[in-house]
Amino acid sequence: MRNVSLDEQRHIGFGVKLLADLQREEPRCRETVADLLREVMPWTIAVLTPPGWDRRYTEVFGFTLEEITTEGAASLDAKLRSAGLPIEELPGAPPLPPSLTPREQAELAVTLVEAGVFGEKNGPPKRDLETVELLFDLVSRSVNLRHGLEEPVTIQWRFTDAPDWRVRIANGSTAAEPGVDPAANLTLRCRYEDWVDVVAGRGNPRLLMATGRLRPRGSVGLLLRLPHIFGR
Repeated sequence: MRNVSLDEQRHIGFGVKLLADLQREEPRCRETVADLLREVMPWTIAVLTPPGWDRRYTEVFGFTLEEITTEGAASLDAKLRSAGLPIEELPGAPPLPPSLTPREQAELAVTLVEAGVFGEKNGPPKRDLETVELLFDLVSRSVNLRHGLEEPVTIQWRFTDAPDWRVRIANGSTAAEPGVDPAANLTLRCRYEDWVDVVAGRGNPRLLMATGRLRPRGSVGLLLRLPHIFGR
């Protein structure tokens, strides 16, 4: 294990150096890195999911899932900074808010994986108030700061299998809360479970719209800008 660890450090060091060189030579490298992180992170944070959520699989070695995930989050942050690619400076919004500490990111990640929001789908996600609040807090934190919206907008979710939620995006502030805003700029009607799959990267919003499972109403322009607003 010691030899494996030393060997992996060499591989990772080479990767960090390569990224540092690439991002200096080609500015578009930052967009590629950001896109790849958004694609893989929802799955990466679920890699250590133990069978049946039996925490003894890691705790027998003296580490909780949160401690291991914290180490991973801190390590990723340090390596990207070394390559000149701090997460908070990458274009678009990362899967987990960089404003949180590595420990806070880890606790949020483990909670959402256990709730069925991230990772492999093994049944419907939890829809209790705490889980839905965490999901929409994540959605609101994931708004791209470079969204380019000239005026405040409200995006409304009308779920068929869960309470309704909305996100208000304004200059310098974004807030998520339950309830219905009849003056929302854009309303998305769908199942809560389908929207969770979209957030987790398991569902394709275009396919959901084509099959009638996601029905948008309101501003077409805002609908077309959603991938950029939420950094996907």
